[in-house]
Amino acid sequence: MLIYFLRHGDASSDHNYHDSERPLTDLGHKQAESVGKFLQQSGTCINTILTSPLIRACETGADIQAFINAPRMEKTDYLVNGTNPHQLFKQITELDVESVLLVGHEPFLSETISLLIGGNEKANIEMKKCSLALVEIPESIYPGIGILKQLTHAKV
Repeated sequence: MLIYFLRHGDASSDHNYHDSERPLTDLGHKQAESVGKFLQQSGTCINTILTSPLIRACETGADIQAFINAPRMEKTDYLVNGTNPHQLFKQITELDVESVLLVGHEPFLSETISLLIGGNEKANIEMKKCSLALVEIPESIYPGIGILKQLTHAKV
């Protein structure tokens, strides 16, 4: 299984928005479109996109989906900071797909990647805005089994 991790694009810092409602800025949309073009041009096949329910993650996922035509996109609370990554692993397993794109937030994404590739959340992985990581899972999803195949920072 291939698990793509994507941190959302640049989001508004306007204090009039509640944190969960902060939309992407123009730069954030451009970052997401850049990643979408990269995935499209590289022929990447994504079976499902899972996003955090926060607006900036949903918008990032929608921007990506416009380029790669992933057949399904849905929200999950298991991509919000402070959740247990094992719940996310269970949800991904239940999808029964070959590839999934996860759109979420820091520090949850880097901690989850660390858990998959190193067995703990201590690896020093930096997920800047709209960074894309690819972790290959050769068997069932569990800590320490993953292989980090790619970590790319979006350039606009």
